Amino acid sequence: MAKDKQSFTGNQVDIFQQLAKETALEASTAVDLDIGPELQGAINFGIRESKKRGLSRERIVERMNLCLPDLDKPITLRQLNAWTASSKEFSEFPARFLPAFSWACGCTVTIQVLAQAVNHDLVDRREKIALELGQTLVQSANLTRKANDLKKQLTGDQ
Repeated sequence: MAKDKQSFTGNQVDIFQQLAKETALEASTAVDLDIGPELQGAINFGIRESKKRGLSRERIVERMNLCLPDLDKPITLRQLNAWTASSKEFSEFPARFLPAFSWACGCTVTIQVLAQAVNHDLVDRREKIALELGQTLVQSANLTRKANDLKKQLTGDQ
């Protein structure tokens, strides 16, 4: 009665084969989300655009620190320089500081890079209001059409 303990009946699924199939499917559908070069370019673009408006790197750091009052240590110019230098291989810009950086520079291109990496677009407040207005006008037209149809039914005009 020495039965092989690894034999399966026809109805059982080999869990390892199933996991291998799922892993292969995930690997075939995964997209490259390494946005390092794009993000680095967006950060440097934000700094250049800020400079055109009279904001130095020092001022950007000051403004970032205004947005991050609870940090144990404030961000320094040296850190910003390290995060933006292409020669600093292991000094990447921390994602937690991107909103403060965007506000400090007045440039949302860094946030746009993140959103576009996952197939999303950003809209500003004006675009959002325009979209809401358009949706409201469509709803209004539908309600007007419905009201007219109901009036016709009440009056017997069909």
